[in-house]
Amino acid sequence: MAKPFHRLLAFYSNRSPHPNNQMIRLIDSLRGNLALGLDFPVALAVALTRHLFLRNTGLFSLTIYIPKVATEKTLLDGVPINEKHAYSRSEIVSLARKKNGWTSAADTFGVWSLAADVKTGLINGGDLKAFQEGALLEKIEKRRKDRSQVLPLWRGGPVSVAGHSWAVRRVFGVEVYRLKL
Repeated sequence: MAKPFHRLLAFYSNRSPHPNNQMIRLIDSLRGNLALGLDFPVALAVALTRHLFLRNTGLFSLTIYIPKVATEKTLLDGVPINEKHAYSRSEIVSLARKKNGWTSAADTFGVWSLAADVKTGLINGGDLKAFQEGALLEKIEKRRKDRSQVLPLWRGGPVSVAGHSWAVRRVFGVEVYRLKL
């Protein structure tokens, strides 16, 4: 069984026209970020950061070989999550920081930014459990298919939903924020 972090990375590896569950190219990472509803500049910045930080196939290569990515802890390691509870940003970041320090708090802030409900700002415990298991990104991708959960601009969402949706579909083949399902 793959580690949860490796399962999250596998989400990006399946963005290629020729999916390979063990390799992530930069364009696959960008497509994955776009599928999560991020605006193009944010998606590109996150993809570049991921590839610079995790690259492991050579000095000048930005390809990530997933089985070689070292993981020391599980996601939100040891943070007690109640699946029936909805957490605010400050509540979940504080829990993660107390348990695992600032890096975990930053990770948790990123998860909250992507997965929290856009109307209430709360992230449900089920989503946090899915993150701990490495299965959250598929759930978020499904939410971003229609326009009921468009990420706000300050959380990395698009400036123009219609323009963004049209452009990423035409240029990258990613279906996001459609009018009707």
